Amino acid sequence: MLKTLIVTLGAAVLSLGAEVSLAENIVCKDYNGNSTTVKPKTITIFNNSENTTIYPVLATSKNEVNEWIQGCFRTTEPYPTKYVYKLYVNEGTGIAPGTSVTITLPLYSELAKDRYITWWNGGRVVLADKNDRLRHINDAALTTSPAGVTCQGQNTECKLSTYSSDVQFPENIYAQLSEYTFGDSIIPPKQSVRILKAENVGYNISYVDHVYMPVAIGPKNNPYIGYSGSAQSLTAFRNHLDSFLKTTIGQDWPVYNLNELKLPGGYNVFAQRSGTLPPEDDVPVKPKDGFPPVLTVLSCIQGKCSEEQKKSLHYGESVQRMQNLWGSCVNWDEDVSKYVTQKINCPQDLKEKLGALQQFFKQNHQQYLRMYADKKCNLTPGLDPVPFSYWEVIKHIYGWVPFNEGCGAGANPLAETKISGWDHAKIQSMYIHDLQYNYTGTNTPAELLFNPYVQLIHDKDYLSMDAYGFSVDDAVGFMSELGDGLIFTVGGTNGLENQQPFNYADGFSVAIGVPQSMVEQVNKPLLKKYGVCAFNEDANDMNCQQVKQNVIMPDNSQIAGFRVGTVASYPIKVRFTDLNDNVYTVVVSTQFAPCPDGMDPSQCPTNKAEIVDKQSCIVTMRNGEKHPKSNEWCQNANPNQQKEKQLTKNYLSFPQPVDFMK
Repeated sequence: MLKTLIVTLGAAVLSLGAEVSLAENIVCKDYNGNSTTVKPKTITIFNNSENTTIYPVLATSKNEVNEWIQGCFRTTEPYPTKYVYKLYVNEGTGIAPGTSVTITLPLYSELAKDRYITWWNGGRVVLADKNDRLRHINDAALTTSPAGVTCQGQNTECKLSTYSSDVQFPENIYAQLSEYTFGDSIIPPKQSVRILKAENVGYNISYVDHVYMPVAIGPKNNPYIGYSGSAQSLTAFRNHLDSFLKTTIGQDWPVYNLNELKLPGGYNVFAQRSGTLPPEDDVPVKPKDGFPPVLTVLSCIQGKCSEEQKKSLHYGESVQRMQNLWGSCVNWDEDVSKYVTQKINCPQDLKEKLGALQQFFKQNHQQYLRMYADKKCNLTPGLDPVPFSYWEVIKHIYGWVPFNEGCGAGANPLAETKISGWDHAKIQSMYIHDLQYNYTGTNTPAELLFNPYVQLIHDKDYLSMDAYGFSVDDAVGFMSELGDGLIFTVGGTNGLENQQPFNYADGFSVAIGVPQSMVEQVNKPLLKKYGVCAFNEDANDMNCQQVKQNVIMPDNSQIAGFRVGTVASYPIKVRFTDLNDNVYTVVVSTQFAPCPDGMDPSQCPTNKAEIVDKQSCIVTMRNGEKHPKSNEWCQNANPNQQKEKQLTKNYLSFPQPVDFMK
């Protein structure tokens, strides 16, 4: 019999096959200031590896203003969070292969008056396969257990230990970082105080920063969203990292100073180049004098470097080619010989695009200097502005971040920068599709590759992931979906509700018109539930006569639709129910065609007429009879595509619910 061990922090109870949660509900205030219950959410971690123990750690973030507490209490008091809180699962022993744990997290745990651990806002999940450096020497164990946090293990015990800390985790841990946020804190129309919207779960895997281990994430109780990340085995995943380093395109790409392969992203190869580690760290590359480097190359890991190379060799040929590209294709008002070892023949088209990027960031830098001149950048008194130089420009371009050092994270946004012929949207699209993805061109030579790391993340010969390969990658951005929690897996899909990878091209969002009388009623729902069925997939229901509406919409929040993110195949049948118990049934015959580059998005998708089978569309009333407005509602089905930041998303838009149609 499957044993389930349920553990609160400091106490354990053995249960057989039980589904028990000891976590507490939190009482918040709703739109009208009345009390409302916010249920906890869960994080489940499955170790699907063959023979590797996984050490999970959850961490919260510091916040000068805790917007989630503000939204819950409907207040403007800041409730600052001065510490990072780290929650260790089976600290020191981890979870073995073939086991899983589920951590139940309330919105917050109150430690003392006005001191809270906010579990939902800006959390991190660290999944490590070695225990090294997961704890900082100054981390302090809490003397009281955080209220409402519980853990349940499947085929494993689940003990939790919590620490407060001034810092997050160092880069040289044997771990893959992921990020999550539960719910949202918004200011409703015509109000000045935040409100908590608890329904969504947000998540992404930080492959943009580094790549170490195959992690997949999917929402809980939302089976129509595929997973983000990778479901490969650890062995296959690491073989791809190794093969990348042995190819021309990945030749001597930097690695972290570890005994396992962990590679930095295209921004971090520049941003972390000069980083060093504490001399007491147990790492493979340690110069006899000086500090160990954060980044090194594989030959140094293998013991093939001199003492000088241990200190100075932080990258190899693949990154050198990136530097040569910028030194050859763009003119600089400085000597760049320390960065550039060879001039290459730069095609005119590439020269123009890199030159446009340089000028765009030069304009952004000029705006930055004006902010300094206007005394708007005083976070660090006496700090001079960052100069406009080859090195600083490359760092900012590969991070796609503005010049705002000393001014604040939100200052001088790239979205408010433009140059002749290029606004932000146009140049970002070029940066994404023509430069970051230029490896997809026909026989692109290695010396012209803009960022080999993107090829490692996306190419089918390597990791083949729909995940962030750079900061504004449009493969899959930060996900925000309906859900009661998140499911993380390492080394396979077991445990995920939807075992297909998510990408925006495969699915669509159903969008329902909001009646004018309800536009400002953000707490008034439109729909009760929905479900999706793929034809010819279920042997007991090949024609989708019984569509299970198994996603229940929140009853205290206005959500004008839902996402059908990943389905096994088309055609599919979509069914949903509104507040008056009208049932809507729509057959979507085929996948949305991609919108060609240069085409007006209003003309897309190009197969618009083929997507919805309007003849089979029907709206029935609670008594089962066809609604008088059914035909009119169905005929207004509108497949469309919209550009949202760097993404093109598919929508199936409909009028407002039938009872509101005139």
